[in-house]
Amino acid sequence: MPLGLGRRAASDLVSDVGSAAADAGLTISVAGPDGPVLALGQVRSRFLDRVVTGSRHVEVRDRRGALRMLRDARGGGPSLAELAPPATPWPIVPTGARPRRRRVTTTHDPLGGGNPRLVYYPAPGPEQGAPRLVAPLRRGTTTIGSEEECDIVVPGLDPQHAEIRRDPTTDEYLLHASPGSYAGVGGQPADADGTVLRTGATVVCGDQTFVYQREEYADHGRPYGGREGGEFSRQRPQRPPRHYQR
Repeated sequence: MPLGLGRRAASDLVSDVGSAAADAGLTISVAGPDGPVLALGQVRSRFLDRVVTGSRHVEVRDRRGALRMLRDARGGGPSLAELAPPATPWPIVPTGARPRRRRVTTTHDPLGGGNPRLVYYPAPGPEQGAPRLVAPLRRGTTTIGSEEECDIVVPGLDPQHAEIRRDPTTDEYLLHASPGSYAGVGGQPADADGTVLRTGATVVCGDQTFVYQREEYADHGRPYGGREGGEFSRQRPQRPPRHYQR
């Protein structure tokens, strides 16, 4: 452990050396890594130097260097201010600009818009070619089947194969399969109470494939667009939807 001196002992030592050097007619220069720090003996000290050192035989040429030497003599290490990184400069002239507030958006369109629709692809899937049909969905019930009375007529399906109903309270579209017919979403059969559709969902009726699409601002999904899973799956909850028109 290095031997350290107290502040008063170090100051007295410097003063005594300065007085002894002056009596002998000598000038002693004390240098640090950055150059001369102190001059002891026959020197022309300033008033502030005499106040700090308590001796007229000590001239301080580098105040920071002298403080560093004094601290080292006391056995201390670097100060916290020397170890801290430089502070971030603050603007000299205030800009006066107010922080911008981002508009909070949702996927709940109060008018129930978003152009909900089914895109019909030829069997067995959408990768086989361009869509044959883009059918907008009604605000009530849209029927799918092979009968001419259906809203979406697709040969090869049961006469009344499935329905897509809009919930007037939540403004969501749900797929319902007719009794004895298969209809599902994403490889899973439709629930008895209906399966909620989100944009991009694959709707299968029999051996026919559809894709449900709706603009993101009205799809009621989290995050925007109804995507589930992946890096954007953790999102802040949206505000509850407003009252929708029946």
